[in-house]
Amino acid sequence: MKIRNHEKVELCCDIADAMLNLDGYHIQMVTDEHGNESYNDDDQDRFNLIYGAVMEILEDARERANNE
Repeated sequence: MKIRNHEKVELCCDIADAMLNLDGYHIQMVTDEHGNESYNDDDQDRFNLIYGAVMEILEDARERANNE
């Protein structure tokens, strides 16, 4: 199955968000002066770590599929 880059990014974000919510730690959101919500610094770091791992898994799977 081929997915476009923006679909891969969206999938990685969805998986990272789900894993972050399942890990049992309280997630702290912050709201900026414009009303935009985001994770606090520690939770953003956790999200980025998970996102990177998921992206790496997808890239490895793509490379294996292309080599077959």
